[in-house]
Amino acid sequence: MKKQLLLILTLSFILALAACGTSGGGEPEVDGNGTVTFQATVLEIHDGYYLIEPVEGSIELNSADRITVSIENMNPSPEPKVGDVLEIEYDGSIAESYPAQITNVYSISVVE
Repeated sequence: MKKQLLLILTLSFILALAACGTSGGGEPEVDGNGTVTFQATVLEIHDGYYLIEPVEGSIELNSADRITVSIENMNPSPEPKVGDVLEIEYDGSIAESYPAQITNVYSISVVE
């Protein structure tokens, strides 16, 4: 009886540890300057912000499939269009709403 109880407790502990682990993704990695850079496709352009979708494989895609980004730190040229890929540098914080929000944006530039 004690061996069965010990086996059940051991298996429960192992399952609990496995459930708490990550599968290579989760939080974006902040670099030495305290910033994170990722790429995203422009879905919509609004007055003051873009609605974007992180590209496939992006850690940010684990947080949300749609994110709004303030355009106040957009590089001057070229002007993005719907479908363009942007490179966005931010502080690593994503507000958990829908769509999600990145408020501390340091730079935005068109990649494609």
